[in-house]
Amino acid sequence: GKLRLYLSLGATQALFAGFEVLSRVALDQGVGKTAFTFYRNCLATIVLGISGIIFERKNWRKLTFKEVFYFFFLGFLGVTMNQLCYLVGLGLTSVMVTSAIRNCIPIMTFVLACFFKLEKVDLRQRHGIAKLSGALIGLVGSIILSIYKGPVVLEGKFAVFHTKDDQGSSAIVSNIVESHMVSWHLGAIFLLLSGLSFALFLILQAPVLKSFPAPVTFASMSCLSSVIQLPVVGAAFEPQWSLWTNIKLGEALSIVYAGVIGSGIVSGIQSWAVKEGGPVVVAAYQPLETIITACLSYFFLKESLRLGTLVGGLTIIFGLYLLIWGQRKER
Repeated sequence: GKLRLYLSLGATQALFAGFEVLSRVALDQGVGKTAFTFYRNCLATIVLGISGIIFERKNWRKLTFKEVFYFFFLGFLGVTMNQLCYLVGLGLTSVMVTSAIRNCIPIMTFVLACFFKLEKVDLRQRHGIAKLSGALIGLVGSIILSIYKGPVVLEGKFAVFHTKDDQGSSAIVSNIVESHMVSWHLGAIFLLLSGLSFALFLILQAPVLKSFPAPVTFASMSCLSSVIQLPVVGAAFEPQWSLWTNIKLGEALSIVYAGVIGSGIVSGIQSWAVKEGGPVVVAAYQPLETIITACLSYFFLKESLRLGTLVGGLTIIFGLYLLIWGQRKER
């Protein structure tokens, strides 16, 4: 049982690393952020919806109007906002930075859980000090990643896919803010916003899943909510119709991978893993994805590893494991 859990979690990190690389390739080919997210979530809704019907139908019940509205809001937070900020951030930085910043999600979730009084920190105990120290170290790591690029440590030499600067992200950002910031810094801020919205989504879905114990169906409804919201967002920020209709073969393959595997299979396995092993075990596997992503982007995208990414990423991972150690000791 435990071996199956650990192998499944390792596999999900490898699958998600592939999603990060393919998303970058799609962005460089000029795919629209809202169109990519829309089509991805259409597929995810179908995959998760069918899984929900097969595995969770006995747990279904009639929803109140208030619950439907709450699901719609959570879909905006955990899917629409999370995924769009993620793609804009990815377009303005690099795959390695994006993956390193994703390690902040468990740390942000912990900080928000403390804020909502779902987690306790007892500073008289070693585990309390470890949890607080881990969160603070993770915060320092994310600041390093956001403000310091640094010299190249390992020069990227291979390129199966040729990447260039993603102009679409810059265009979206200039629509929102008149910015004089370096695009790298702005990208890091969007990635942190993406992580924050997802952490909030994780915290707010906990009470929902107590009264509606069907996590896969809930994930499907969140994706469906996003599908309803995205055309409105697209009309505001990416009104060019060609971004929705001119989808090249490479972009289409990335969308299928993102929808079926990135949103569908990975979400399903992680929901199952949280039930089997708890959220701490799932979070502990997150840094594995960063290592796999760094290897993939080095070999396939000719991305160079910079000192800021290395130092910031390792600092976040150290903070994350300190936090996890504290949580395990407490339990």
